[in-house]
Amino acid sequence: MVEGFPVETARLLKAVRPRAVRGAVPPVVTGITFDSRRVNPGDLFVAVPGFKTDGARFIPEALARGAVGVVVRTGVPVQAPFVVEVDDPRAALADLSAAFYAHPSCSLRVVGVTGTDGKTTTCHLIGRLLRAAGCRVAVLTTVYVALDDDVRPTPFGHTTPEAPELQAWLAGAVRAGAAYAVIEVSSHALALDRVRGVEFDVAVFTNLTPEHLDFHGTFEAYRAAKGRLFEGLGSGTKPFPKFGVVNADDPNAGYFRRVCPVPVIDYGLDRPGAAVSGRLLGLGPGGSRFEVRLPDGRRYEVATRLPGRFNVYNWLAAVGAVYALGLNLEFLPDAAPGIGPVTGRLTEVEAGQPFRVVVDFAHTPAALEAVLETLRGQGPRRVAVVVGHAGGRDPNNRPRLAEVAGRLADFVVITMDDPYDEDPAAIAAAMASALEAAGRRRDRDFQVVLDRREAIRRALAWAGPGDLVLVAGRGHEQFIPVGGRRLPFDDAAVVRELLAAGQSPG
Repeated sequence: MVEGFPVETARLLKAVRPRAVRGAVPPVVTGITFDSRRVNPGDLFVAVPGFKTDGARFIPEALARGAVGVVVRTGVPVQAPFVVEVDDPRAALADLSAAFYAHPSCSLRVVGVTGTDGKTTTCHLIGRLLRAAGCRVAVLTTVYVALDDDVRPTPFGHTTPEAPELQAWLAGAVRAGAAYAVIEVSSHALALDRVRGVEFDVAVFTNLTPEHLDFHGTFEAYRAAKGRLFEGLGSGTKPFPKFGVVNADDPNAGYFRRVCPVPVIDYGLDRPGAAVSGRLLGLGPGGSRFEVRLPDGRRYEVATRLPGRFNVYNWLAAVGAVYALGLNLEFLPDAAPGIGPVTGRLTEVEAGQPFRVVVDFAHTPAALEAVLETLRGQGPRRVAVVVGHAGGRDPNNRPRLAEVAGRLADFVVITMDDPYDEDPAAIAAAMASALEAAGRRRDRDFQVVLDRREAIRRALAWAGPGDLVLVAGRGHEQFIPVGGRRLPFDDAAVVRELLAAGQSPG
């Protein structure tokens, strides 16, 4: 995060084209925020209409904390020394933030990665490949933020932070000397204008399955939100060529090609027509081998520590992005074996037990299916999965998750994921009903154990020599949000504690 610095108010006003300006215009503004609790003296407060409450309610608090003025939706009555009226406060928040930090994305080559699954790993691979090429790069993902080799847990509450935080992070990258930035871009971030004001050079599409329909309403609206990342490539001021990078094997590839106004580099497995074409050479628990062919005809054999066919797709997406940036990929075969996985993505937990335990972030039906198929292909005797579904997400995914777990695992423990304000028992009941409808029997094929620690203990107690236990859904996460509380909980740490305490007889 870059600390605020004075910016002429007149320059900021040009960025939003206000409908009206009332009161005495302060000569400078020292920060942009939409959170009244974080207002510092000299800041400009943007009253963003929310889903549960309107930001205009917090204008008195913002002024009391020293805000020099407020930005509101046109027609909202407000008493303040300085008022800016705009049609869309959320868009204004993004435009003001970009202007306040002097449009840092224009000083970087920026890659945005979107899709349902694989975003974090693809960002990770792009960042590591750029580092292997000797580039200075900043990376922002759900799991971590990095500047070159300095990797830290993400400080942000969203996959893609709100516009003031994102622009401040980009400005920090510029000040630190980065030449590239890689950003994980969520559908919420696109729909809510968090990345408005970021000029992307490359947009990457990983895949698409129904998710977040509770927010977007329909699959088409969800897809359209993702498409905004590609549509935005048609504007900007940077002199570099821009590209879309699209998974040709996904059924939605055609949509992303159509909405992309710049050339598309597509990628796929066993697709001779794809610009970046991969061919599997071997899959195993320790990783994968594949050959990749580039548009210029060069071919490289790649060995990676990331197992699974789905991770080969992540690799092809990353290779496509780096190729789009114009880098020579001669270093790829030497660099790939040294790039490890992201924390919480197929993370093995070993404590001397006679069976394998894997922690993974898979929380959508497609991701869970890909992970379970990968693990099944590694030859375990039996497989158990601990799985739940988060509150506030598409409830249609609950029976789908249960169906995948019941079909690909020998034993399922349904448990609490991140319930937020929903009743975890109701979520679990929906999943249990789906298992029963599929012919799975309670206590023989599955159990419902809401306490996540106890659920993990039951799965470990079930496992014997040669078996595998997958703890799915949360991966790297360190807290379980329940109502207004955040309960500390780390799946991998809990597994280690239980194994060390002898909770599993093995």
